[in-house]
Amino acid sequence: MTTEHFLSSIPRIGIGTFQLKDEKVVHDVLHTALSIGVRLIDTAQCYRNEEHISRSLSELLPKFSLSRSDVTVVSKLDPKNQGTERAGDAIERTLKCFGGYVDVMLIHWPGVSKMKSDDPLVKERRKESWKVLEEYKKIGKIGLIGVSNYTMNHLQDLTNYCSIKPNVLQNEFHPRYQEKDVLKYCQENDIVFMGYSPFGQSNLLSDRTVIEIAERHNVAPSNVLVQWCVQKGVVCIPRTSKPERVRENLDYSNFKLDNSDMQQMELLNDGHKFCWDPNRVI
Repeated sequence: MTTEHFLSSIPRIGIGTFQLKDEKVVHDVLHTALSIGVRLIDTAQCYRNEEHISRSLSELLPKFSLSRSDVTVVSKLDPKNQGTERAGDAIERTLKCFGGYVDVMLIHWPGVSKMKSDDPLVKERRKESWKVLEEYKKIGKIGLIGVSNYTMNHLQDLTNYCSIKPNVLQNEFHPRYQEKDVLKYCQENDIVFMGYSPFGQSNLLSDRTVIEIAERHNVAPSNVLVQWCVQKGVVCIPRTSKPERVRENLDYSNFKLDNSDMQQMELLNDGHKFCWDPNRVI
């Protein structure tokens, strides 16, 4: 898959699988997601569910008359596997789960497990990991490569040594944490921005502004948050452990937010993160 093809064909929404460790839950969530047209599945080595997803896809793809190439699988390198010595073996295990090919592979975190965030070796390990990703992309076992939880400092550091620029960035993204500088950087450099935790770990579902907009459009608050991401040009990756919520969360296509709605959502931007903060990593 080329970058150009990915940019033109990637779905605007996917399904996240963070914390989905029970195989039946994974299966049921994917069943609902595929049934309503979701074609992007996000996982990671540290989620410990790649094999569950693989087995579920083996059963579900034929059921919906789909092939492996119809689905985009995103996975991420575990922070404990950073560096030349571990990255290759870890990537091979992920590749084995998905038939020898992964559509998108990201470095999950700029830091390294069990290493202090200000240790000078942190930069070296993630540089080594990136070089390993580049090699797998060159031989065609990974379609697109990228990073996750990278700040502008980390992205600028990456430009100092990469021979292949990142195709994808996946960061926390919602109205209270909009990362406008990072989003602009991605848009100017043809990097796909994927946003995880679009509901702010459910906190934004009860936000007064979000609820008022949802009521005006007669939709759920989750629909407003997903549609806001889509209209910002961000690939939205909501997650839920409840199959019945998948359909509700992703039923956003029958309305659009107007300029007033978007401006109201912009005003929620106070830089509040609900997930881990990479700013402390050098």
